[in-house]
Amino acid sequence: MKKWFVVGLIMFSMGYLAGNPEAAEIGTNLEFGAGYRVDNLDWSIAGDINGNNPNILSELTWSDVEIFQLKAGIRSTISEVFYLRGSLGYGWVFDGQNQDSDYSGDNRTNEYSRSNNSTDDGNVVDATLGVGYQFKAASGRLRLIPLVGYSYSDQYLNITDGFQTVSEPSLAPNGGRVQALGPIPGLDSTYESEWLGPWVGIDLLFDASEKMTLFGGFEYHWADYHGEADWNLRSEFAHPKSFEHDSDGTGVIMSLGGEYHLTQPWFLSLNINYQDWSTDPGLDRLFFADGSTTDTRLNEVNWDSFAIMVGLTYRFQYNYPNKPSWMP
Repeated sequence: MKKWFVVGLIMFSMGYLAGNPEAAEIGTNLEFGAGYRVDNLDWSIAGDINGNNPNILSELTWSDVEIFQLKAGIRSTISEVFYLRGSLGYGWVFDGQNQDSDYSGDNRTNEYSRSNNSTDDGNVVDATLGVGYQFKAASGRLRLIPLVGYSYSDQYLNITDGFQTVSEPSLAPNGGRVQALGPIPGLDSTYESEWLGPWVGIDLLFDASEKMTLFGGFEYHWADYHGEADWNLRSEFAHPKSFEHDSDGTGVIMSLGGEYHLTQPWFLSLNINYQDWSTDPGLDRLFFADGSTTDTRLNEVNWDSFAIMVGLTYRFQYNYPNKPSWMP
């Protein structure tokens, strides 16, 4: 399905250009921004593949993960009708908290192990591409652009500076080993989450004045979710892949902002972005050092993100004096 969505997106773009020889006026914005982002991510697994024994066996949360992010983007219109938008972002994690809890009873009861740890390293990557058709209203001051697109997001998070805050060996199932209270020397585990899939949405742009343009956007995403972990202190697990997660998910992205005309061709921009993603129940597969595997249920994964970005936009326009050779 993903392959045919991408093929359709490309064919739509090429078909429009080939069928509209008058589409020779191209306006393009090149956007460069930097900003602050905060992420929260959590997931839990059950004791068996049916979601029982107990219904929540282990739960991991990353909270207040602070990120410095850089972003580059492009927005282009052809003959003020056909619209293309794409962006690529990269961020560096510099602070955050992690909690790892294990339970032997349903509904988070009989907590026998909990560690509270740091997340002070890692990175995030986001890429998206969308195409749409631009409609104008209010004498051209308001532009509404329905869009279809494809996106990829990745969070690579670590777990360090471990400290065991709950240790109840008597509650552990089957007499399992439980970390003693206090510091956890050598903890350096990682978890990487990936969200990949198509989306539909709408962009709105409003020329509030000759110098100020306001904009907003909404996107609804369908995603294939995949996660991989390396639990470095668990000798019974394989390394560097100790377990993986697979599921289907959905997400929404909302954005608001504006840009102010400084001097031709430069604009100053401010953008606020909020994302909220979650998955259906899926598969948790453990990989052991002896080569064996075992499966249980991934209950859910949740991710939300808030970012505020400031940047500069360089705007230019090109009018073809003659039709390009690829136009009929």
